Amino acid sequence: MKRLVVGMGVFMVLAGTAWAAGAPDVYDKKCKACHSVGGAGGPMAKMGGALDDAGAKHDEAWLRAYLKDPKSKMDNAKMPKLSLSDPEWDQIVAYLMTLKGGAAK
Repeated sequence: MKRLVVGMGVFMVLAGTAWAAGAPDVYDKKCKACHSVGGAGGPMAKMGGALDDAGAKHDEAWLRAYLKDPKSKMDNAKMPKLSLSDPEWDQIVAYLMTLKGGAAK
């Protein structure tokens, strides 16, 4: 039983590392069409704007609340509400928090 508990602990640490590493994939699938990072963006990137300093402008709680319901934070928000799984929310917020100006770190 002890081995199982220790093994699960190691798995949880490694899984945490994996979700952080996979965050740009969530960005590519869910955000890139309307936003850009480091000058690279999708077809509507000018409308959605650059996210290069999103992590410097807002904290994690604000970003999570905004992404789930943009109008809750900005009355004039053009961004639609996003529907993501819990791991995707964690990944995208963690990724945006790395964006402190210029490009992803």
